[in-house]
Amino acid sequence: MLEIEHILPGSIAEELGLQAGDVLDSLNGKDVHDVIDYRFWVAEERIVIAFHTKDGKAKKLLIEKDPDDNLGLEFSPFRITRCHNRCIFCFVDQMPAGCRKSLYVKDDDFRASFLHGNYITLGALSENDWERIFRERLSPLYISVHTTDHPLRTFMLGNRKAPDILASMKRLASGGIMMHTQIVLCPGINDGDRLQKTLDDLSGLFPAVASIAVVPVGITSFRKTLFRLRSFTRSEARAVIERIAKLGSRFKRQLGTRLVFASDEFFIKAGEPFPRLSFYEELPQRENGVGMVSEFLRDVSRTRIPIKTTPMKLTLVTGVSFGRILKHALERFRTVEGPTIRLVIAQNGFFGPSVTVAGLLTGQDILRALKGKRLGDLVLIPSSALKEDEDLFLDNMQLAQLEQALSVRVLKADTFSELVNVLRGKGRRF
Repeated sequence: MLEIEHILPGSIAEELGLQAGDVLDSLNGKDVHDVIDYRFWVAEERIVIAFHTKDGKAKKLLIEKDPDDNLGLEFSPFRITRCHNRCIFCFVDQMPAGCRKSLYVKDDDFRASFLHGNYITLGALSENDWERIFRERLSPLYISVHTTDHPLRTFMLGNRKAPDILASMKRLASGGIMMHTQIVLCPGINDGDRLQKTLDDLSGLFPAVASIAVVPVGITSFRKTLFRLRSFTRSEARAVIERIAKLGSRFKRQLGTRLVFASDEFFIKAGEPFPRLSFYEELPQRENGVGMVSEFLRDVSRTRIPIKTTPMKLTLVTGVSFGRILKHALERFRTVEGPTIRLVIAQNGFFGPSVTVAGLLTGQDILRALKGKRLGDLVLIPSSALKEDEDLFLDNMQLAQLEQALSVRVLKADTFSELVNVLRGKGRRF
């Protein structure tokens, strides 16, 4: 059974009289346990919906529709399957108090992987889960691999009962399930020759393994009681990029795709130039921080700059990692008459100075960075620092609260073209 949380205005469901609070029991006689069941069965053209109204009356409706028609039903989030691991690099374990409550939830749920692209270790799957994945073709899934060396992986996951990842992935591949994978790389642990073996093993599962992202371990200032880890040095980051580039070239010749990509953080750490956007092919790992900088740089090169704008004093905020890149991009405005742009690079005091990405800046960090400064007409902050569809920072500060504290209008943007739109007077809460 699945409770309806919201009915979209003008939808088929609204026309039929379904209401929020009604409980969906079945579609064409098939039980509906969660939104995946709903999406799977609702694709049929002829549907018999069995449901209970919020006052307990059992009803049935017959609907004939096109396969792609959306009934307009939205449901409450399902209860997430929690992670059984104690990973030595887990970011959640090294988070300070004061974050949004949902950020402390460690999930290992195949449904969230399929629906939202969450990475899972495959360690929480029951046999019924496996059968459902194959029956309902829940593909692609997003898999946290880290290493294919089983003893090393059980150590990194802090779970002696963790399944053999290669055996699990071979099972998925044989069932026709596509996988996007990630490797959180920890210096001295799963890098070097161990990384080489992992990438060779994963490439052997192509095309079921569709992409591999290699990302550096994230370290905050709250690791005192946790396993001792360190960040990559500049030379080590360069070595990782070189190794992955060589393998990517080989895979390109053999498989027709580079398959494996180093995250943008490695290029920033190494001080190496970023590849052209085409290097990242279809950007399969964009949400993992792979190719985002190259995408931004292409936007910079393709965005037309006005000769003149309305006079405006703008304060632009970003994180340490992106500061040099954004500063260089702002050189394009040197000849534009009208705007005065000030770039402020905010240090991360919430998670600690080793966390440098703009997306992990909190409201407190931005407020601290701007305190006492002349901010001009408006402040522009990275939208990646806010919860999607909500103006809420990681530390629970609302964007409106930041605006009130600064006594200046605050807008959000991530792309260069959005910045240009602001200068053209088209600024809004993007």
